[in-house]
Amino acid sequence: MQMRSRRLKILVFSLVLLLSLTTISCDQGSKAGSSSSASGGEVAAKVGNQEIPLSKVDRMIEQGLQQNQTGKKITDLNPVELASARLQVLDSLITDEVLYQRAKQENIQVSDEDVGTQIQNGIQQKGLSADDFQKELKSAGITEEEFREDERRRMSIAKLVDKVGQVKPPTDREIAEYYERNPSEFTIGKGLNLSRVSVDAADNKAKNDAIGEEQAKQKIETIYSQLKNGGDFATVARSQSEDQSALKGGDLGFLSEQELQQAGFPPQVIQAFFQMREGDITPPVQGSKGLWYIFKLTAKRTQEEKLTLDSPQIKAQVSQRLLQQRKSILGSALQTTAMNQIRTENFLAQRILQNPDTFGSLRPTSLSTIDNKDSKPTDNKPADNKDIKQTPIPMANEPAKDGKDATKDSKTVEKNTENKSENKSEKNK
Repeated sequence: MQMRSRRLKILVFSLVLLLSLTTISCDQGSKAGSSSSASGGEVAAKVGNQEIPLSKVDRMIEQGLQQNQTGKKITDLNPVELASARLQVLDSLITDEVLYQRAKQENIQVSDEDVGTQIQNGIQQKGLSADDFQKELKSAGITEEEFREDERRRMSIAKLVDKVGQVKPPTDREIAEYYERNPSEFTIGKGLNLSRVSVDAADNKAKNDAIGEEQAKQKIETIYSQLKNGGDFATVARSQSEDQSALKGGDLGFLSEQELQQAGFPPQVIQAFFQMREGDITPPVQGSKGLWYIFKLTAKRTQEEKLTLDSPQIKAQVSQRLLQQRKSILGSALQTTAMNQIRTENFLAQRILQNPDTFGSLRPTSLSTIDNKDSKPTDNKPADNKDIKQTPIPMANEPAKDGKDATKDSKTVEKNTENKSENKSEKNK
């Protein structure tokens, strides 16, 4: 059923954000279309009285690259990639700040106890120890206090969205009409339920991380031996796999034949999967760029199946789809209204327009050199409205952002010496 959430991103042959990068060197002096905070850092945007520093934008990009486990850093981005990433992240941060300020206007509050409970639930569901959690905070470049405030922000916005999204459930007639208008959504084709164990030669900070091709090959062979000797696949995946599917014991869910093709599985591989018996596992399969996989076939459907509204489960899914559509419209209306009520200034976008040849880009700041205290409100900002640092540390109940991830390979760009030469020449002019 096509309403099912797509899981293509976590498949072996799916595209990953692989960015070939170079440090951008340019004059960081005061320019039109930009602003500087009291601390001297470049300001990317301003929402009401709240500044969003460029360093915060760059931190989010850096952390996103870490989550995608590409081994790349923001200092590797070429001018086009950096400008595009900055604009997308900044747009998200502006929206987030607008909604957070709107939540405060609506007097929506989240208690310290609720924040603490949310964080502890996320830590437990992710299987982290207290030390692991602190290591992830350090890797993200934030303190525990900042993470707590960031979680409070997310919970406040969620409460705001829930408040405006209180709508009546659809009627039986509306459910039936949707079913009749969308017959293709209720046909399940041939498909497979797959699980996998993934090993990546890159330094991805995963548990029991294999670094280098030799270690990766040795680790996948050890895992295969454990599975052949009766090891439980889900248990091994949770403890050894080096991607997000480990959180679900390697489960990739049901994937139709069409979805497998869209994910990039070669026809001969798909055919081999269908020839396997349920419960079978594959030998280690080598992917690209130091990746290794072992797949398990947990179930398969060899014939097309037509779903009907006679099934309570299907009726409930249609009802949920209609509710989500309505809530999405209300959420868009809320965002538009809030944006109209709160003044926003996007200095980064102005800089790019005024410097089209260089995209107005400043030298990116790596995560290790970003000052955690760079985000400060202006003097006329209320003291209680802090600029909360955001972190990509995924809590188990956070929705995945698959649809918004960039998923294309980039070509290797020229080295920094050429960029520096161009900049020097430009200054001499």
